[in-house]
Amino acid sequence: MCWLGILAALLAVPLVAHDRRWLLDSVHDAEAAAAHGNDLFLHFCLGLGAIIALLVLCLLFLRHLLRLLKSAARERPFTHANARRLQRMAWLMLAMELLSILIGAYAAWMGPDFTWMEVGGGMSITGLVAVLMLFVLARVFAVGAAMRDDLDGVI
Repeated sequence: MCWLGILAALLAVPLVAHDRRWLLDSVHDAEAAAAHGNDLFLHFCLGLGAIIALLVLCLLFLRHLLRLLKSAARERPFTHANARRLQRMAWLMLAMELLSILIGAYAAWMGPDFTWMEVGGGMSITGLVAVLMLFVLARVFAVGAAMRDDLDGVI
């Protein structure tokens, strides 16, 4: 599904660049469209770029999650590879949260003329807690993998 979102966002830019009236027609406030007509395409492209970046980060996160689940089902879950996967997932989630904060700040900076875009973003306590949990879980898996290595060395 994320691939479809990336493809749709990439296809939207040339379509709107070809005929910018599509973008201007989506603005419900005629005064805002007249005042910011040239800037609308820039804001549109920046918004789609942020969406594409979030979707790519999400795809990478899901790829690591899938590999983690396959590895846990196939062999022992407490491996150094799984600990590294969890740590990468934590960094990816942190990057998604920071990008969301930047999107929210950009939306606030654009001002009330662009409220029709309904741009969301900002800091999410739930996301930050998930990042912390992933870092802690990665550390637990690393310690578990080290304990497993010690146990295998004893036997």
